[in-house]
Amino acid sequence: MTPTSTERLLPYLFLLGLIAIAVAFRPLLPVDETRYLSVTWEMYLSGQIFVPTMNFAPYLQKPPLLFWLIDLVWNIFGASRPAAMLVIFAASSLVIWLTTALAKTLFPGRDDIARRIPWLVAGSSVFVIYSTLILFDLLLTVFVLAALLSLIAFARSGNRWQAVLAGLFIGMGVLTKGPVVLIHIGAPILFYPFWRDRRAGLTTPNFLAGVGLALLAALIPVAIWLVPATILTKGNFVYDLVWNQSAGRVTGNLRNSHGRPFYFYLLLLPVMFIPWIFIPEVWRLKLRTRIRNLIDAKSPDLRALRLLSFSFVAVFLVFSAISGKQPHYVVPMLPFVVILFGYFMAEIPLARLKSSAIVMLVIFGIGHAVASATAFKRYDLTPLANFIDERKDADWAVAFDYQGEVGFLARLQKPFETTDKPEEWLGSHPSGYVIDKVSKDPRHCRANRVPASRRTRLSRRAEGTALTIVTGMRVRPPRGR
Repeated sequence: MTPTSTERLLPYLFLLGLIAIAVAFRPLLPVDETRYLSVTWEMYLSGQIFVPTMNFAPYLQKPPLLFWLIDLVWNIFGASRPAAMLVIFAASSLVIWLTTALAKTLFPGRDDIARRIPWLVAGSSVFVIYSTLILFDLLLTVFVLAALLSLIAFARSGNRWQAVLAGLFIGMGVLTKGPVVLIHIGAPILFYPFWRDRRAGLTTPNFLAGVGLALLAALIPVAIWLVPATILTKGNFVYDLVWNQSAGRVTGNLRNSHGRPFYFYLLLLPVMFIPWIFIPEVWRLKLRTRIRNLIDAKSPDLRALRLLSFSFVAVFLVFSAISGKQPHYVVPMLPFVVILFGYFMAEIPLARLKSSAIVMLVIFGIGHAVASATAFKRYDLTPLANFIDERKDADWAVAFDYQGEVGFLARLQKPFETTDKPEEWLGSHPSGYVIDKVSKDPRHCRANRVPASRRTRLSRRAEGTALTIVTGMRVRPPRGR
């Protein structure tokens, strides 16, 4: 293996180290990771591919591509968390590779930029966090990058097949997380007049005509899934995903839409600059002077810089205006920021960037090792899942808004019943169990109605840690025991 190939491989080994640390020290985090693996587990168990389920009822809030990919891996390696993480590793690796490819496309011949991009991606605090979580956002980033690369190729060549390819990637983005992909890819499209090459690129009308073709092509993968899903759910999937989910998050009317103030992402913006803001050379870059020189010289690099900066600002403002906000919603913006970093940090020694990334890896590892003995214990639902798994044949019910917290962990093969009157349910199921959420205020905790002697006995039988009170899960003992 040549030194060049070794250097190219190192960021991916860095990523593998992050994932290994997460799997070794961190439990699946409720509610998102546990929910998505529970949905995937039920699809794996039932063989149903068009309609995801949670607690064996249609789960109409997310499209199925991530679930399909994990199920594909499970069919090869068996159902497990490490096998599911192979999908996340593949998606995260593609983000590194495609971001580098985008930098090469925008700044051809600038190997000094391209060589820094993999480390700027891998070492970014945002990437370090989300490349180890089972979420949709890095997979969405893959298709945003792939669609943008195809659109740039179309703008330069006029080859309509590139527009069709871009559309297929947009469609795959819809299959990943729904219509939100249109926000991420829509910004570069709308700003095309500011970044097009007037000497060799397509005119704006011709480019927009190709975008129209791309949007038609995007319907192909979406229709392959959505038509049968709509038939099977009698139209509920379209309403829930397109209207209830997407429009509900925009307006804040969706329950648990994570409504937050307009400035929420502005407060988080400095996180995107970690760890690079701690490199002394970054503070000596004289960005204002360099940007003014680029403008005065009418540098061709300005087109690419406008594409990156205008798109980032537009998407940032759109997501700020949307009522529902979560930090991971803006993960697909990371490549735009990273390439801007790479352009202006091309003079900073590559070794300095590598060392900063390694520091992030060390901090990540030490933090996880410490948290595994402290904070992470509060989120570990494995003991509870084991308690349920040992009593699979018993009657079980949940007395809260169940979000698949233990479906995968307990390898459930039948649904929980639901009840808002646990004591009555236990009366009709004398050998059954009810899982309830524990209030932080003991006075408002319904589980406290169960006699202390029964709770103590259950605690011993569940080896104590099954009563994960801090995470909000508690098992009610069988009535009469």
